[in-house]
Amino acid sequence: MTTVPATTPVARLAQLGTSAWLDSIRRSMLTGGELAQLVNEDGVVGVTSNPSIFEQAILGSADYDERLTELTHSGASVQEVYETLALEDVRAAADVLRPVYDRTDGIDGYVSLEVAPELARDTDGTLAAARDLWARYDKPNAMIKIPGTTEGLGAIRAAIGDGINVNVTLLFSLEAYADVVEAWISGLEDRAARGDPIDRVHSVASFFVSRVDSAVDKRLDALGRDELRGRAAVANAQLAYAHWQEVVRSERFEALRAKGAHPQRLLWASTGTKDPRYPDTKYVAELAGPETVNTMPLATLLAYQDHGTETEPLLQDAAAAGRASIDAVEAAGVSIREVTDELLAAGIDAFAEAMERLLAGVATRRTAVLAGEVAGIEAQLTDAQAKAIGARVDWAREQNVLRRVWAKDDTLWAEGDDKPSDRLGWLTIAGASLDHLDEVTAFVEQVRGEGFTDVTLLGMGGSSLAPEVLRLSFGAADGYLKLHVLDTTHPDAIAALEERLPLDRTLFLVSSKSGGTLEPRSMHAHFHARVPDGRQWAAVTDPGTALEALAQEEGFRKVFHGAPDIGGRYSALSAFGVVPAALLGIDVRALLEKAEVAARAAEPSIDPSDAPAAWLGLAIGELATQGRDKLTFVVDEPLASAGLWLEQLVAESTGKHGKGIVPIADEPLGDPAVYGDDRVFVHIRNASAGAAGTRKQLDALAAAGHPVIPFPFDELADLGALFFHWEMAVAIAGAVIGINAFDQPNVQAAKDLTISTIEAYERDGAFPAEDATAVPGDVAPGALLSILDAAEAGSYVATMAYLAPNPDTDSALEALRLAIRARSGAATTVGYGPRFLHSTGQLHKGGPATGIFVQLIDDGREGVDVPGAGYDFAALVRAQAIGDGNALRSHGLPFLRIHLPGDAAAGIEALAAALAGAAR
Repeated sequence: MTTVPATTPVARLAQLGTSAWLDSIRRSMLTGGELAQLVNEDGVVGVTSNPSIFEQAILGSADYDERLTELTHSGASVQEVYETLALEDVRAAADVLRPVYDRTDGIDGYVSLEVAPELARDTDGTLAAARDLWARYDKPNAMIKIPGTTEGLGAIRAAIGDGINVNVTLLFSLEAYADVVEAWISGLEDRAARGDPIDRVHSVASFFVSRVDSAVDKRLDALGRDELRGRAAVANAQLAYAHWQEVVRSERFEALRAKGAHPQRLLWASTGTKDPRYPDTKYVAELAGPETVNTMPLATLLAYQDHGTETEPLLQDAAAAGRASIDAVEAAGVSIREVTDELLAAGIDAFAEAMERLLAGVATRRTAVLAGEVAGIEAQLTDAQAKAIGARVDWAREQNVLRRVWAKDDTLWAEGDDKPSDRLGWLTIAGASLDHLDEVTAFVEQVRGEGFTDVTLLGMGGSSLAPEVLRLSFGAADGYLKLHVLDTTHPDAIAALEERLPLDRTLFLVSSKSGGTLEPRSMHAHFHARVPDGRQWAAVTDPGTALEALAQEEGFRKVFHGAPDIGGRYSALSAFGVVPAALLGIDVRALLEKAEVAARAAEPSIDPSDAPAAWLGLAIGELATQGRDKLTFVVDEPLASAGLWLEQLVAESTGKHGKGIVPIADEPLGDPAVYGDDRVFVHIRNASAGAAGTRKQLDALAAAGHPVIPFPFDELADLGALFFHWEMAVAIAGAVIGINAFDQPNVQAAKDLTISTIEAYERDGAFPAEDATAVPGDVAPGALLSILDAAEAGSYVATMAYLAPNPDTDSALEALRLAIRARSGAATTVGYGPRFLHSTGQLHKGGPATGIFVQLIDDGREGVDVPGAGYDFAALVRAQAIGDGNALRSHGLPFLRIHLPGDAAAGIEALAAALAGAAR
């Protein structure tokens, strides 16, 4: 049935009797030849679609804009625009698959299109829509998707009787599947009784898989029966297959087979793995067997083709195992029937909502066309810059960069401490988070109902920066919890937060991927001593960490799991971002759906020049190799705080082995004369309310030869898309630069030096004099001038403030960075310690040796305790500053520590004034 080499995993599936269909469609996949390639080289023999797929395809790219414009000007309505676009796609896909249909004598080669989801409970409406689509489709290798609801059964039987190829969708339960089989076989009998041929009527029954595990596993977790996780979905499918075997061996079907009838094959749907603890090919490997179809998302198909292996026992031998697993799950207290009934209702709602969003999006695009609005703005580049980026785009085509990202091909990146393939879960985490969103929502409603008003997140780096951006961008919705993000060990900040918190109404959320990070451990110890009630505590951490064990020991009300195959800085769309967002009352579903649309805009079928994230990554990576390695972010409100998150993503991902891109966040824009030729400006632009003054300044910079790249957003929910776009862009930039974008080889060194320093303090009662040396504030201006005047072209100056974050200090630090830029001509960064140790700290030690490092410390109040430790927070933050300085010195980097007595903000302002007034 396939021309694919027999040695490939998908070809082995075909030999076992499983046909590989693709659960994806978009125009560029057809016009660019990607579908043909998947058919000819990867063994794809069918395509399925649904409203969610079309929503992401049509709204997630510019593929359809030209045709949408034509249809709009012709007077087509919104519904007509969608139907025309969808039919054009499926008809074109059917043409690509027609040779498969002919070669397999109609067994494979189909493309499915769904009747409108709102008809799922309307028998007559469903049948009328199926007949209309069949006539308009007008291809023998078409399949019409009809929901397997009770109301759909009559439509299925009648459609089969009409000779329509039917893909019965949204099947979750064995009972519903048995009813569908009866409708299918009755439809064939009706047709045969009329004397109509039945040898060209084909059908599949789409039995959904991974969603069953997602729902059952939640219930098993609540019951403490982890040993049964991940068994229900495959077992449910195995029992469906056993029923199929009985039917096709029955006398009733044998009579139809004698007249040319073909079996209605089981099609395994929803086969992308939702739980990162399971193999990414689980629902393909465990469901291989004769006369079945597996329709896979593109990421799952590429993963299986890369490393898929079938799992014993295969389907034909697994009925007994399936029954044993289902019985065990039921005995544990989980009703499979209850689960599958809920999944059916949710599936109907999800497809209906996707269709509503799709039509709303088409309506918006249609309005823009009618108004003559400009679709986008091109990057402002010199000819030389444009040619270099164009050459890099050609390289990406030749190297199949996007395909290799989705296939989790380790060879795309340099070797490192972590295998890239073990850190690419962010590619599909938005969908997985959507599947678990109801669990998060239920938790939020519970704590709201108990009167909690505040939530304090204790975390660092990737566990805290996305929540901080969400807090600053959205704020708290009415009736939801006010979020405080504590990502500092400075005692003044901890004491100030404690003083303003209503401790009896505060939920504490400990957020740590590793579960062992020093800072959140210390914060937890401090606040748990004051609020020991486990009902006021929750955690987000990876499975099996020390934090999870601690949470169980102390009776935390909830532990949410992160995804082990995602690094902290890529975790914004996982539980680390989703849980705080939900507590704030943000529309998390909208964020995640925007991210899914963004992911579809970076699929392998899209040319790198048309995929926003891919082009962006290629551009910033290529410009960095040419010396423009200071990536300067200009971010419009209300997303201005996004620079915090972008800074970590770029710095920690790219800064290693003497290479890297230096992110410049929150540096006020200046005239072209203040910048060297090492800058790239990215404008994250509010397309509906951007500041005209900012645009004017950026135009002047572009006219002076600096690359200016606009990255527009329309609404707050686009932050979800921004998270994905930039994760993909930075991953690709890492490939361009020639590093592993997913490890952080230099972060541990500063941690180790901190630990040795604090251990020495515990032992001796003081810090070593040579380590703790700092320039006093009164002589600091001269020392600062001396180190700045040694700056060379391409340098950057990092101000590292081991101070308590507050508005006064923020303003003073901005004044200082402007004075430093004016004096040195260097790019400037500012970071609060120890937060930046988990952010730009990797770049400082491992990136280009062009940094000049100015550390600011103060005394901090004593007595803010770390229970169980031989030190307080004042000692801890000082140890972190010392450890950081020693790590920088060990790399031979220019370093200055300045002690600010008294009011830190006033001391910083005095430094800035001294710099501004100093003669050259």
